[in-house]
Amino acid sequence: MNTTNISVSSGPTPFLVPSNPLFLVLLYRYGLAFIFLFGFTGNLASMATFMQTTLRATSTAFLFLILAVSDSLFLLVSIFDFAEVGLMDGPILLTNYDSLCRSRWFMKGFTQFCSAWILVFVTIDRWLRTRFPFKANKCLHSHMLSAQLLGRLQPGIATIACGPADTTSSYANFYFSQWPFIQVFFVCLIPVTLMLLGSIDIHRTIQKTKSRIQTVGTNQPQQLRQARLHRQMLILMISSIMIFFITTLPVSIRLIVAAYEVSIGKTTNINKIVRDTGILTILLNLNYAINFYVHCLTSKLFRDEFIQCTKIIYRLAGCTTGNNTNNINHTIMQSVATGNVQANIRHQQPPT
Repeated sequence: MNTTNISVSSGPTPFLVPSNPLFLVLLYRYGLAFIFLFGFTGNLASMATFMQTTLRATSTAFLFLILAVSDSLFLLVSIFDFAEVGLMDGPILLTNYDSLCRSRWFMKGFTQFCSAWILVFVTIDRWLRTRFPFKANKCLHSHMLSAQLLGRLQPGIATIACGPADTTSSYANFYFSQWPFIQVFFVCLIPVTLMLLGSIDIHRTIQKTKSRIQTVGTNQPQQLRQARLHRQMLILMISSIMIFFITTLPVSIRLIVAAYEVSIGKTTNINKIVRDTGILTILLNLNYAINFYVHCLTSKLFRDEFIQCTKIIYRLAGCTTGNNTNNINHTIMQSVATGNVQANIRHQQPPT
């Protein structure tokens, strides 16, 4: 492997980039803080909404619930990047950094894989319900858990804090020149292709059956409700797929270009790769934070269910507060009554 491609030399963890650019530090500090604030809030709201009676009756809603959990896990793992790059602008927890690298990189890759394929399953689920309305192994990222393969690379540097434990090994060549292709294909390109094919077929099937849906009479409210629920699930699916395309394709393309340059032995500017990948990683994080808000904007059913969920929580909170107030008032009244009785007894006692 040409050492100029990734600037590796002797030693297990050479520092290839002296520090993060200031704009990247600020982007991680304020950009990720904004994403965390709205992402965790939105994902929790999505979980509560998809657990509502109307939505949880469908398998698609269950998949969206799992998607919100997966997105929250990705954001949770990203807190370390926020602290290391955005807040400290330098490596932290160096004593256990190798173990942290393995667990963080595995969880990031695994949750990205899960989120992408959950959307594929959502598409398949909607496709099956559209096409058939009346009939409705070893982990890919396991090598990242190996202490012999993955560890610290450049602690504190965005996107390359972790990497091959030995940069002179054959695994380093695999990690830099082959693994990006594998990851992008399974996390982005294959899911995107399946989603597109499924969406196109769903659209064609809906167009063919549109006239039949429109002929449903007003005396069949159950069919009308099912048709509305199906339509709203499709809207949620399409909006989620669009978010996925917009946020994952740019960083995937950049990773493929970088891996291709490494594989052909082209001299690579590692600082430019870090800068570009760092910026696009912030965009990638948005994919795991904004589904709730897009669902609220695009689906009336989702909005209605969320408002209903909010009202239930408000009523429960009100009942709890009301009960506490009633208990306090009841205690006060009992004390007053007891005091009055005692006063009357003392008043009625004859003088001795």
